[in-house]
Amino acid sequence: MSVLFTPVRLGSLTLKNRLVMAPMGTCLDNGGFITDDTVAYYRRRAEGGVGAITVEGCLVSADTVGPEPRICGQEYLPGLRRVVEALHGRVGEGAHVAVGVQLMHPGRQVVEGPSVAPSPVPLNSASPIPHELTVPEIERIVADYARAARYAQEAGFDYLEVHGAHGYLPSNFLSPQHNHRTDAYGGSLENRARFSVEVARAIVAACDLPLVWRLNGTDAEPGGFDLESAVAVARRLEEAGVASISVSSGTWLTLQQTLAPMSVSRGHMRPLVRAVKQAVAVPVMAVGRLDDPELAEAVVGSGEADMVLLGRGLIAEPDWPLLVRDGRRDELRPCIACNACVDLVGRGERARCSVNPEVGREVTWEVKPAARPRRVMVVGSGPAGLEAARLARLRGHEVSIWERDAELGGKLEVAGLAPSKREVLRFRAHQARRLTALGVEIHTSAPVSAGTVAAERPDVVIVATGADPLVPPIPGIDGPTVHDAQKLLRGEVEVGPGTRLVVVGGSATGCETAELVRARGAEVTIVEMRGSIGRGIEAITRRQLVRQLKKDGVEVLTRATVVGIEPGVVHWQEADGTAHALDADLVALAIGWRPTGSAVTAGLELGEAQGIEVRVLGDAESPADFVRAVNAGADAGLTV
Repeated sequence: MSVLFTPVRLGSLTLKNRLVMAPMGTCLDNGGFITDDTVAYYRRRAEGGVGAITVEGCLVSADTVGPEPRICGQEYLPGLRRVVEALHGRVGEGAHVAVGVQLMHPGRQVVEGPSVAPSPVPLNSASPIPHELTVPEIERIVADYARAARYAQEAGFDYLEVHGAHGYLPSNFLSPQHNHRTDAYGGSLENRARFSVEVARAIVAACDLPLVWRLNGTDAEPGGFDLESAVAVARRLEEAGVASISVSSGTWLTLQQTLAPMSVSRGHMRPLVRAVKQAVAVPVMAVGRLDDPELAEAVVGSGEADMVLLGRGLIAEPDWPLLVRDGRRDELRPCIACNACVDLVGRGERARCSVNPEVGREVTWEVKPAARPRRVMVVGSGPAGLEAARLARLRGHEVSIWERDAELGGKLEVAGLAPSKREVLRFRAHQARRLTALGVEIHTSAPVSAGTVAAERPDVVIVATGADPLVPPIPGIDGPTVHDAQKLLRGEVEVGPGTRLVVVGGSATGCETAELVRARGAEVTIVEMRGSIGRGIEAITRRQLVRQLKKDGVEVLTRATVVGIEPGVVHWQEADGTAHALDADLVALAIGWRPTGSAVTAGLELGEAQGIEVRVLGDAESPADFVRAVNAGADAGLTV
């Protein structure tokens, strides 16, 4: 048996395995109250065999404004109790699922409402200066945590977690960079840790539940909280009665550590958890893209940690524990760390997932057998087409999928060619395996015409042909040195050291093309009409990619418009009309997308002429992001 599926103690609890669902915001609540959607979301993860689930951060202070659920008054307890009862009822094979809740005070990291902190240091230049907490106000917040702990016990939770990391209030107190106090709560590490220790002691005194403390191993900021300090604070928290330490890293300013995008290597926090584990006797939890089964087993098997936290991995694949336990790892739907879930919640929108369309729709999600199996022809194998084919086949339809290129995937195939986007290819490979296993008839290098459809005699045609690049009417744009950026990503255009490349358009495709070609030694300039590059890229990934492009020496010109292209030269203008010229051996176009018109038109005409039902979805209808494309495919597959 894998070490991941051996029991482990958490204070007075015995967890059935070493896998814990990490607390992650969902925005599925309603004004702080738990909803049916919240309950169904967590119930679905409990069904997948995880040993414990930590419900997302709940606000402990009534005057705090945020999109999170609340645990600061009796009125919130019925909803919280519903979550506990629903998850305890999912015992699955007789094994109890432990249910915890994270207690949270965001401090200065709020979108609206009171912003408070140990010192009047703003989060960034655009944020308000937070109110510096007085000692009586600190004591009141400590009491809020204790009261919330009592509420949690009354609601039936098995354990508690305090969010003491990521720049939230306890973490903000710990930071020498942001805590400038000169009283008992500032200065020395002992003083900066005082708030955390007082909160821990107050909770331990207020209830009988084991307490987990989420602690940064490092803030990953210059002059911030570091690993040596984290080890010392972990020991103090253990002395205060904390039953487990959950080790993370990063703050709002270094989110690429906290919620690492796909360009960050898996297990990047292992040195942090290893150091804390060696310093304390209580069990330690590890996190940081550990949803690879072999890596998770190595972390626990080596003694680096006692438990592994799965966050985004369980959003993408709720059945991760059962599939790994039962030796069905090839069926795991991979989390590609695209951070679409994080980006949506960060904007106050409901959680969704790029690879799992069930997320956020668990209440209504049902794959019903088709009342009448039909012949379904899916034209195009991008995200929408792949998902439509999968679900239509699961429902019992006879399904074929047709792709004009040699590989399934549509834009997935191209996106995965950039060095920072390789994870995308894992999802494409997963979908291809599932379609094959389900018996979907797959055709590649197979462009579809009206004659093809007539020969196949389908009942339904789902047009998911994607989008083609936009080509604006710029003089010289049809010249021999100008190419669609996708050709450079595919390696169809030779680029080597010293090649002077101008990328017209700083969208995701433009940035990824610049990244790939720069790695091959080319001299690269991005010309973008807007004020910044990377539009359409999730915020954390975008920040990381833009930093890397700058580090790699890619020149970026913003508020710049290309007005003409000649062999060897690209002419551009500033917003005020000032003219410039760039030397260019090659030009890559990455300006945008438009629906692939010919296939759509042919499909609609065929439907009208032959009475075949035709559905147009994804980019074939209008250019969309990954999440919307997958969900559009799911809707088609569920209803055809």
